[in-house]
Amino acid sequence: MKGKISELIIHPTVRPQQQRTFDTIQEKWSNYHSFFCSLPTGSGKTDLAASILSDYINNNPMGKIDILVPYRMHQDFWYGVIKEYSIKHKFSVALLKGRGSYFCPIVKSGSNISPCAFDPTYAQSCRSRQRCSLLRARRKIRKSQVRILNWWVFKYVDLGEEKATFRIFDEAHNLLNLESLLRVEISVNFVQNIAKSPKLLKQFLDWEKNLLKNKKYAILEKNIGLNFVQDLKSELSKQEASIAKTLNEDPQAINLDILREMRRIIEMIAALSDLIENPDSSDLSFFFQRDTQKQDTKLVLQPFDIAYIFSKLFRGSKNLFLSATIGDGEYLAKLLGLQSQYCGYIHEVSSFNNKKHPFILLKEAEKLSTARDRKEHAFNLITKQSQFFLDIIKEYQLRGLILASSFELARLMEKLAEIKRLDVITHTAGKSDEAIKRFISGRKGDVLVTPSAWEGISLDDDLARICIIPKLPFPMMGDPIIRKKSRKYPQFLENSVLVLIQQAHGRIQRNDTDWGVTICLDGNFRWLSKKRTKSLEPWFSDRIHELSSFDARSVIQELVNTSRKSAIISKSTEKKTLKRPFSRMKSEDRKWLESSGLSDLLKK
Repeated sequence: MKGKISELIIHPTVRPQQQRTFDTIQEKWSNYHSFFCSLPTGSGKTDLAASILSDYINNNPMGKIDILVPYRMHQDFWYGVIKEYSIKHKFSVALLKGRGSYFCPIVKSGSNISPCAFDPTYAQSCRSRQRCSLLRARRKIRKSQVRILNWWVFKYVDLGEEKATFRIFDEAHNLLNLESLLRVEISVNFVQNIAKSPKLLKQFLDWEKNLLKNKKYAILEKNIGLNFVQDLKSELSKQEASIAKTLNEDPQAINLDILREMRRIIEMIAALSDLIENPDSSDLSFFFQRDTQKQDTKLVLQPFDIAYIFSKLFRGSKNLFLSATIGDGEYLAKLLGLQSQYCGYIHEVSSFNNKKHPFILLKEAEKLSTARDRKEHAFNLITKQSQFFLDIIKEYQLRGLILASSFELARLMEKLAEIKRLDVITHTAGKSDEAIKRFISGRKGDVLVTPSAWEGISLDDDLARICIIPKLPFPMMGDPIIRKKSRKYPQFLENSVLVLIQQAHGRIQRNDTDWGVTICLDGNFRWLSKKRTKSLEPWFSDRIHELSSFDARSVIQELVNTSRKSAIISKSTEKKTLKRPFSRMKSEDRKWLESSGLSDLLKK
């Protein structure tokens, strides 16, 4: 790396965190193959990464860069940013989404269930290859210097002979639980209706009767599980060949139901092939489990060591891992099969005013547990303490976010909020997106109660001012998968919980003019934060306070009063100004420009 960030970045000013991180990476570029960078909200990590990759391409014209993101919406955001940099620095960029995002031109219903995504042989003889949006996207991304992908596409799609020489991972804290994304669940319905094998169905039902009985979990021996999976894969391959033959002979004879069945077959074959390729290296384990919600049983395959996957991918390339909450970087490097001594770790502070974004642990908070003999006591304490802050939300007409650690606790918080006559938006399992959309886009409800939105949502400004965490999100230790992972990685439990807490705190603090208060009612945070200081980011440590309920109320009251005074002054200033400066800019760009100090100079 040889460039200067001021010459690379598209914004007129460089933030201090961007400058420091860029200089550190530039200085140590030759010493490390990977960099783990924690950059809090408002630090401009996307523009920092874009500047680094622009500099890399300027010095390596033949280099290939992959940008890996966890979610589809992140792909669109990154593409919009990188596209601007590509114009300035003259490089090519393309994105490739999952196959479900592309429509098949020969399926008249417009369905995105395309036959060529299942059967390569059929794809070669397809009459509509030139009109296929999926094939066009794949051809384009192979030719591009910068390729924006999600993790699943990166893992399963062939990008040609040229491997990436530099990779950027956004929201890298999600990699901590990547092995759970690789897990495969085989239900009794799948064996019966998709595999259609009486032999395998009998074996499955025998396990349910003899192994599971009245229990929730049962561990299956590895060799028995592998034999079952091999037989299942063989049965599915026969069906795949049969459907593919019919497709090639008469494409019109296949309806959408058959295509959907084909999709499930191919996805399962691919997943099983990947998992059983090296079961010992991945520490592949088999669990028989009863799903109490669906009243169904399933066989779970889960790898507990993902290093065997990633160590191959990272070999021979530079890697940049970005997140607001990397946590224990050395632990994450170990999980990914990287040698920690060849990795650089950068943890930046926040430019936001810490006093406007406090994380408050109540002094009176006790250690809470939902174990059978302690649950009633825990719920009584939560009821007593949370009502105080629900009253504050009601009194000051604020909006709030309540992050429950379970659906049972979410129902309790919903009832408590409704007793206070607050309008509550909540959801059942699998319906979080709809509830969040109503709360944010529709601006409906006083309080959003959710057990699942600990990260990935942005409640800027008046969308939410108070975040209540009744209980820390410890995983269920009765789950044998959690028990095994805790034994394999002793720091897993504490690190995961603290990363999630820091992510949760960031949901209501999104910009420098914003303010919000996070209230934690669980005394477990007290010992947890002292035990795992390596998992706490500097920007978060500076915000932690242990206060009584009444002192916490005073903090909130002061922030409310300050905010309302500022709003009055702002309205008064606007009346005096005929036209608002930079009024045609996007609101987020205008806020950043006004907070940077450069706006005063431009006005002159």
